[in-house]
Amino acid sequence: MKDVPVLLLTGYLGSGKTTLVNRILANEKGIKFAVIVNDIGEVNIDANLIQKGGVVNQKDDSLVALQNGCICCTLKMDLVEQLNDIVAEQRFDYIVIEASGICEPAPIAQTICSIPTLGPKYVKNGVPRLDSIVTVVDALRMKDEFGGGDNLQKQNLDEDDLENLVIQQIEFCNT
Repeated sequence: MKDVPVLLLTGYLGSGKTTLVNRILANEKGIKFAVIVNDIGEVNIDANLIQKGGVVNQKDDSLVALQNGCICCTLKMDLVEQLNDIVAEQRFDYIVIEASGICEPAPIAQTICSIPTLGPKYVKNGVPRLDSIVTVVDALRMKDEFGGGDNLQKQNLDEDDLENLVIQQIEFCNT
């Protein structure tokens, strides 16, 4: 049984997640990435990278767009099924999940880590293993919109406050 490492990529809207995915796909080390994108907006992976020698190929579903919901809540089982399908193909070295800018990372990480407990169907061909959680932060935006980070330390932040989401994304990552 083969473990396939998974990179969970988070960050607030417009922070540069898709730019980082494009850089990952352009790697010159021959690493084969599968990409799962959960975005409310348009999927914007560079078409040249998709066509260039097949690191990711839309025709064979190596690039999967999970839309009409968020993988941290309504699309959890869709994420599990997509990860299971990608692992079963046994042709990727690494899986990148680009979460929507409004996703909380903890539930996504918990979903990935729970897969081995979901039964034999989800582990027979290998197991997706959470390898890293990366949060992309736009420093200029942090300065302009969040008072250089001071607004993230306000008292009485509500669960639904944007600042709370940004805090969760930053605190939960390991990179």
